[in-house]
Amino acid sequence: MNRVLKDLLLNITFFRRAWARYRANQWETRYQRWQLIYGRLAVEQGLLYSKEWLQKELAKRLANLNIHYRRMGEIHTGIFALTRNWGIGMVYELQALGPVSVFDWEDNGYSEPDPRHQDQVPLLNKRIFEFVFKEHMKRPFDWLLMTGNGKMLLRQTLQRIREELGIPIVNQWLDCKQNFELGMGPYGQDIGMKDIAQEFDLMWTSSRSMCEPYMIFGAKPLYLPEGFSPKLTPHIDCPKKFEVGFMGARYGLRQDYIDALCRAGLLVETYGPGWRGGEIPLDQMGRFFNECKVNLGFGGVGYSMQLATLKGRDFEVPGAGGAYLTTYNPDLAEFFHIGHEILCYHSIDDLIEQARRLVRDDSFREELAARAYERSMREHRWLNRFKTILEILGILEQ
Repeated sequence: MNRVLKDLLLNITFFRRAWARYRANQWETRYQRWQLIYGRLAVEQGLLYSKEWLQKELAKRLANLNIHYRRMGEIHTGIFALTRNWGIGMVYELQALGPVSVFDWEDNGYSEPDPRHQDQVPLLNKRIFEFVFKEHMKRPFDWLLMTGNGKMLLRQTLQRIREELGIPIVNQWLDCKQNFELGMGPYGQDIGMKDIAQEFDLMWTSSRSMCEPYMIFGAKPLYLPEGFSPKLTPHIDCPKKFEVGFMGARYGLRQDYIDALCRAGLLVETYGPGWRGGEIPLDQMGRFFNECKVNLGFGGVGYSMQLATLKGRDFEVPGAGGAYLTTYNPDLAEFFHIGHEILCYHSIDDLIEQARRLVRDDSFREELAARAYERSMREHRWLNRFKTILEILGILEQ
């Protein structure tokens, strides 16, 4: 469909809702198929994810690698990520562990929006190995943290790094419910995660339900949520300018939720791709979260509002000191006390009711945000996640 025509149609409520329902059905059907097929295989093979299972399997996998205990400040990390977005927050947090060598995907010629991005993959992988080899010779890497899928990372590159250089590799992929399996690409592997996941020493996922599918394909999944960087999204003491704020892309049914809040008499400010306000610079995110009485979250997977997954915003907003109201997701209850630290909604009507309370009750809102902020600073920084991983790998002493 012509892009201009599609954008015009999606500004018409009827077409936007129809398109959102169609796309949501695609996401939900695919996820349900994965759960049915891989759920059955997991039962047949007696696979059930646990930390005990992971420690046992990892001990065998890491036996032939050169792993040395390090103290804080001594750990050399190689990170492969975009740094024009939240990825720079991970770089900031990694610096507390020791020296960091950064390989930015776009700086090395790979940009997924580019229609020719698949042609760039061989050169990208050549540059990945050359970067790792060169930096490893200067100062040995203790571990590599990647953020890629089968579109960009080739199995043979990952195998070569491990076999020739002996560096443990962790891959962070936080969209597993959307793109675990996407079909065969031009380089003989699925462009999702299922074919390359087994090449990593740890496959970091924020979706607990996708751990067994990873195990079926020989991967070593680690269920661990996103985090935040207080340097990227700082807690700023500033006056409240907005009743409800949302930062994120405009697609699916998000507009309907925003419209419902506006019809209920709430003043809503939106920023991000597709919204009239445009995008906020990264260094202004923390201020925006603190300028809003209510920070709205959408926890849906892709276009689906029925499937929920953990989001980076689940930790960035509380970590910046903002009051957070998002889609109900039982996984969130593992990381926050719902109702005491953050709030969750089950429907548009529930969203309106809870947003009104937060806007009107200053004491309740401020106490909620303060409790979430304290817990986030204590438990949910990216640094906490990295320490967990390095302890599991045997690099950082527990």
